[in-house]
Amino acid sequence: MTTELRTRLGTPLVRAPLPVAAPLASLFAGGLVRGRTVACTGDAALSTALALSAAATRAGSWLAVVGVPNLGVAAAIEAGVAVERIVLAQPPRASREWIATVAALVEGFDVLIVAPPASLVAHDARRLQSRILARQSVLIVVDLPALPSLGSTDVFSSDIDVHTDTVSWSGIERGGSHITQRTVRMRIDGRRCPTPREETIALPCSTPRLAS
Repeated sequence: MTTELRTRLGTPLVRAPLPVAAPLASLFAGGLVRGRTVACTGDAALSTALALSAAATRAGSWLAVVGVPNLGVAAAIEAGVAVERIVLAQPPRASREWIATVAALVEGFDVLIVAPPASLVAHDARRLQSRILARQSVLIVVDLPALPSLGSTDVFSSDIDVHTDTVSWSGIERGGSHITQRTVRMRIDGRRCPTPREETIALPCSTPRLAS
């Protein structure tokens, strides 16, 4: 099917996957497939989401982080994200307003990290995923259960599920002043993952506030 015909029929164009950092390459062979939804859970969910998007921003893609409280630009930089290609947004947490904001951001961003509000309903989540597919962006949904005002990743029908638990911290065991690395056990599965995979990897982390 030609590009022109795909456009007329409304068929999403298949674009090259987004790159991932070297430590994640064995778990995400070929990179992040565009048009998909990735759900990040576990005590390192947010750190994992930032690590997944870092290489794409360094390659020229824009990242929007939506509805994640208390995330500073410095934390994203420490995770490897290109500071000049990240936008932080805090839309209202009512379902309709939140969806409208995120849907608008999809038009200009290749990667979106979102923490869904508790008010978000499955119907609106499906509409957003349809937009992600059409735009060929990547949606990364993070689960932050410690914050009661936020919802669960379960409201989305994820393609890839990433569960990450902290194994250890490094950087202070020899008199260092701050944490520099977080070792995690990462498990990948889901409906778009034919073979579940699991591996222990190191994520960059320079301060304890990244532990989320």
